[in-house]
Amino acid sequence: MQFFGQQYGSNGNPVLSFPSPFPGDLNTSGGQSFYYAFPVEYKDPTVMQWNLSFERDLGYNMGLRLSYVGSHGSHLETMVDLNQVHPNTTGYDQQTLPFPLWGVIQSVYNGAESNYNAMTAEVHKRFSNGLQFQSSYSFTRDLSNEAGAAPGGFVGSGGSWVTDRFHLGLDYGNVAYDRRHRFLTTYLYELPFGRGKRLLGNSNGFVNAAFGGWEVAGVVLVQSGPFLTPYQASTDPSGTNMINVVGLTRPDVVSGVSAYGNRSTSNYLNPAAWAIPADNIGRFGNAPVGGVVGPGTRAVSLSLIKSISISEFAKFQIGAQVTNLFNHRNYDVPNMELDADGFGTITSLQKAEGSGPRAMQLTARITF
Repeated sequence: MQFFGQQYGSNGNPVLSFPSPFPGDLNTSGGQSFYYAFPVEYKDPTVMQWNLSFERDLGYNMGLRLSYVGSHGSHLETMVDLNQVHPNTTGYDQQTLPFPLWGVIQSVYNGAESNYNAMTAEVHKRFSNGLQFQSSYSFTRDLSNEAGAAPGGFVGSGGSWVTDRFHLGLDYGNVAYDRRHRFLTTYLYELPFGRGKRLLGNSNGFVNAAFGGWEVAGVVLVQSGPFLTPYQASTDPSGTNMINVVGLTRPDVVSGVSAYGNRSTSNYLNPAAWAIPADNIGRFGNAPVGGVVGPGTRAVSLSLIKSISISEFAKFQIGAQVTNLFNHRNYDVPNMELDADGFGTITSLQKAEGSGPRAMQLTARITF
């Protein structure tokens, strides 16, 4: 059985006391906030998926597959402020809040959705005549409002602050870091040199040791850039104080001005394409979610391996692997904060899927 004891000082006041979240004068606004609550009527998120594939044998150990994949997510989690007021032109006044004795009341809300559709064409060749490969091209359309005001990652559990809890559609747009177009090829080719091969098939031991047993493998990746969202943290155009709750809001789009500069590292985006809206104009900025496409990716990775038979059951292999063989500069995403120094500039390179600076590795191993 648990026991709790209280002590009182010489003045008759308790030694242990909990602070009151409410002001002494209940006619004034409270300054306390409550973060991360779950509603009583919480619903588990659900996802429905469907797909359709068409396959065709092309002969020569090759096959073709055309696929459509779709999914719809509902009741996805977002974060809302239950104390948010409607957009207005009078400005933020805590006395007008639904619960004026509180500041922010953060709660999970199952109101977001996602819609994914993709078409994929794939050609693959089973290993024969020393060659195998698989090539695919995908076209995707991935939309959601789960990631909130300025998405920074894929749709997932947890959710983010929404722009306006009364209008979740404001945050519906292209999912961040999704790629509209993606082409990928992987291959393995045993070079046709050496004993038993098409070329130098009757070579002597020295020639076979020098030219036989080589194989080339690689990956070719070409894809469009990720979807990005500009944001600003200077003004509160809606008069709801969400700029301070969320920490950011989206700017306005300047009609007729291209979003892109010269696409260099110092001027990838054009700052003149957006404007910071004034305070208390009764609405949020109209820049869409995922309305900007970042730099794409082009990377070729290659490996060259030489196999030498030591005995009937043992083999020695030596080789080299090179990522980003042609050292193509795959730039990372630009700075997306409109009211910050360096908006639209790029200061780093991509790293995923062998897209970073060229790197070479030498390997050697014995298998038996």
